[in-house]
Amino acid sequence: MPSTPPALPSMGTLLGPLLDTLLPQTCVACNEWIPADQAPACPTCLASLEAAAALPYCPFCGRTMSPFSIHEKNCARCKHEHFWNVAGVARVGNYSEEPLRHLLVDLKFGGRERQANFLGKLLAAALRKQTWLDEIEALVPVPMHLRRRLQRPCDHARMLAEAVSRRVRIPIRHAAIRRMKYSISQTRTSSPTQRFKNVNGAFGPARRPEVAGQTVCIIDNLLVTGATIHEVSKVLRKAGAKRIYAAVVARATMPSDPQARPEALPPAPDQTH
Repeated sequence: MPSTPPALPSMGTLLGPLLDTLLPQTCVACNEWIPADQAPACPTCLASLEAAAALPYCPFCGRTMSPFSIHEKNCARCKHEHFWNVAGVARVGNYSEEPLRHLLVDLKFGGRERQANFLGKLLAAALRKQTWLDEIEALVPVPMHLRRRLQRPCDHARMLAEAVSRRVRIPIRHAAIRRMKYSISQTRTSSPTQRFKNVNGAFGPARRPEVAGQTVCIIDNLLVTGATIHEVSKVLRKAGAKRIYAAVVARATMPSDPQARPEALPPAPDQTH
């Protein structure tokens, strides 16, 4: 009986080493070299990001905390913060942790599409864990003022929304609201009160918001105090949005937040936030 001829190598097997030589791929987070057939991030960074995404957090305000401090719909802290005007928050991880922080800074000030696509993939995964994802009819990125856009290399919220939209197949309403007032960067404010004051009245409805009667999800890169989400949500509600959620890549830790270091948190119970 004739022997079976050996299988021919695939095109990927043949081209992989050549691509690694001509176009070496680096980790999207740490810039270490990785093989061309691997994910955009190295195994170490991927493991860190997956660990951050697995930490328990409040489904209403996004704070990372012990699962025993999280109730069915909120935590003891946000229960008394009356500015939360969204039905829920989804987030990838904590802004204080690397490499998530590095990725966001690189996107915001470097304008790299590769980072936006990768973070959008992570944010889409965070959204798929939410029981309310099927309710969402439109994504609304936080708009950037034209003057700010000229100062920055990209419109990061818009890029994130586009990356998320491709993966969850939900349309974007780019023109749902507009940035009406130029204000200093929120990073230059020193207190939650100043943050709320800084964005007060900064957003307004578009001529044709196209969100009336719809359940929408605000998309942004970072949530610190909730001031921006609060203002955007107010405008969307005036435009007729039926229900509003928010999804951000990271939730920042404020000095007054009752958060422990992630490694000090007990394991999360087997449940979906």
